[in-house]
Order: sequence, then C-alpha cells, then structure tokens
Amino acid sequence: MTLRPLPRSRLANLIPALVESQALIALVPATGDLKWAAHAAWDVARAAVVGDRRVSLVDLWIEEPRLHEAVGLAPSDGIVDAFEYGVSLTKAAHQVDGVFFIAAGSYTATPGEVFGHERWKKLHGGFRAEGALLLLYLSAGALARLSTIPDGLIVLSPDGFEPESSIGQGILAALERGMPLLGVVREHWTPAPAHPEAAAQPRRRRAARPAVVAVTLAAGAAGGWGLLRREAEPPAPPPVPARASSAVLAPPHRPPHTDTLAWTVQIAAFGTLPKALGLADRVAAFEPGAFVTPVPLGRRSVWYRVLAGPYPTRDSAAAGRAALWRRGAIPKGQGDLLRAPYSFALARAADVDSLRRLGVPAVRGRAGRPTLVGAFESPEQAAVARARLKRAGVRATLVTRVETTP
Repeated sequence: MTLRPLPRSRLANLIPALVESQALIALVPATGDLKWAAHAAWDVARAAVVGDRRVSLVDLWIEEPRLHEAVGLAPSDGIVDAFEYGVSLTKAAHQVDGVFFIAAGSYTATPGEVFGHERWKKLHGGFRAEGALLLLYLSAGALARLSTIPDGLIVLSPDGFEPESSIGQGILAALERGMPLLGVVREHWTPAPAHPEAAAQPRRRRAARPAVVAVTLAAGAAGGWGLLRREAEPPAPPPVPARASSAVLAPPHRPPHTDTLAWTVQIAAFGTLPKALGLADRVAAFEPGAFVTPVPLGRRSVWYRVLAGPYPTRDSAAAGRAALWRRGAIPKGQGDLLRAPYSFALARAADVDSLRRLGVPAVRGRAGRPTLVGAFESPEQAAVARARLKRAGVRATLVTRVETTP
C-alpha cells in the first residue's frame, strides 16, 4: 500500500489537487496527540478552500470534541444538536478563514446514531451535486459506522501511518469498504529524528483567526440538502484561556472560577415589551424561570429577547430546551443556547408589575432569591436596562448569577 506523505508545511500546494474531484472526505487521526490532529485537520480544511468552492468541516469526535479550539471558537450548537434536536445547520455553522465549520455540539449518549444517521447520504449527494467539499473529522471506529462511504480518506499522524498499530488496523478495516487512502498528513516529509533534544522541542501551531460570520443553507440539488452561503451574524465569544502555573512544584491545577448559572435558551425576540413579558411568563411555568433582555438595534430601535433559564451548564440548557419542545412550550427546533451570565439584582424587594409599567423588564425571582432584570452576555449589553432602571429610580447592581459583582 502506497502512503503518500502530506507535510503540513506543503498542504496549501498539495491538498487542492488531491481533493478537487471528491465531495466527502474523512479526516482520521492515527495518533494519540489529538491536539496536533485537530490543528492538522483545520490546516487541511483551509488548504482546500480554492476559488469559489465551498468547503465545510464537521467535528464528529463527539466523545471529546476539541476541534473548535483549533478553529478558535467557543463551544456552540453543532452536528449533534442538528441531528438529534432539529437545530438548523444554519445556526450551527460558522465561517472562519473561508471554511464553514460545524462543531460537535451537545453531549449525546448515543453517538452511534449520529454516525449512522441516513442524513449523511443526503448531505453527501447534495455536496456532490453542488461541486462542494464536506470534510468529516472522526475516529476510525466512527468511520466504520458512518452511513455513507466517503470518497476518500486522509490520515492525520505527525510521524507517519503504521498499518500494524491498533488504530491502523481500524483504518484498514474502513478502507475495505471501498474508499481510497489519499495520503497521510504528517509534520515532516520523513520521520522526525529520534533524539531526546529534538523530541522535546514543542511544535509550532498556526493561530486560527476567529473571523466568524453566520451562514445559511442554500437549497441543494440532491435530497433537498444544500450548501452554505454567507449572511451577517455577531461573532461567537472566544474560548476562555486556562490559567498557567508558574511554580515548579505547584499544587494540583484548579479550573478558573466560572458562573454556576451562566446558560440560557434564547427562544424569541419581539419589538414590544408586553409581548416579550407574556411569553416569558408562559415559559416560566415550564422551566426554572425566564428573562427578558432589551437589546439595542441601531440608534433608536430596541428588541426584547426572551430567554429561558438559567442553567448551570450548556448541556443542561440543551436538556431544558428539549423539555420545552416535548411539552409544547415552544416549537421543536426553536431556541439558541446562549451564555448570558449577567443580570441586574434589585437592591430591595419591588413590585414586578409596577416595574413593568415603568418599562423595566422585571421577572419574578424564585423563592428566597432577589428580583432579577435581564440576562446579558456582557456588562456592555446591559446599557439599555441600566438606563431604564435609573429613570425609574430603582437601585440595582449588575451581578453574575452567583451574585458576585463583576
């Protein structure tokens, strides 16, 4: 078996000609260094973008997703949410460096159902009909369970592919289904020297540029599935960097402090406050609560977001959204997961109805908790609510929902 080496430094020259006739290609790591593999997969995707050809990269490493980190994005709705919860691929896709990236998304207890979903065959046909390219980043085991057969396979391994290894045997088993092995992405043309000094040298990574815009799906010619076209959307927040330890004999690493009730489900937005408050009250009957957040659009226009929650984690927010779907509180497929950890806590108890008549979007807090106003992604987003509270003569403090002043 001929194994064509694809050095990372030459991908921009090698990849375009290698993938020009394929519609779906699997990118399979054959290394324990999954951080390296994720960055290599991202390099392949960017190298494949030539001219007007549309290229999409999907993270199917569902059990431990990290490809979004290589792309430079925070966790977001992804392929699991699209296949299991009906979230639109439009909302799940982000365009970065010319590539339409779709993250793994929410946790699922049945990843095999995602790999074996019949929807892959329709997507495969749609990308082929449009002359576009779909790249799937997944393990050899997941590749064996994929419902469609890729047009080609690219192995990711810094020191080359070893067919005799356990991962190699899994890849060979997948190749027996009829897909060609296009090449092996590696760090160099030849294996790195086996010197301890050389092995200790860290590899340099190209920093991903998170120039993110939203995309929509154009109607596809095959099976009703389509490709991605551009449309403006606010950028996704960057991932929070971990704290670095400076001591040689440091105590065990502790994760940085995070808000315990940071996540919400944005389910609607209205041009008038009464409509938003009406929906929030109805949603609060099903879930822990709801928020109404005034968000400025332009100089004079204000829209009111209705957010369900709050929830301690993204997965719990996804579960809450699914519960709202099951109970018929909101239509299935509606609702975006949003990290909005800030709210205004009122200095003293206040009558919610009186606040609402003054234009303040107050909601009733749970027993023993202060009355909260709004749920904001950042302190800056709270400017409209702050101004209304001030006009109403209501003292309030912007807090995270562990009630610490930011």
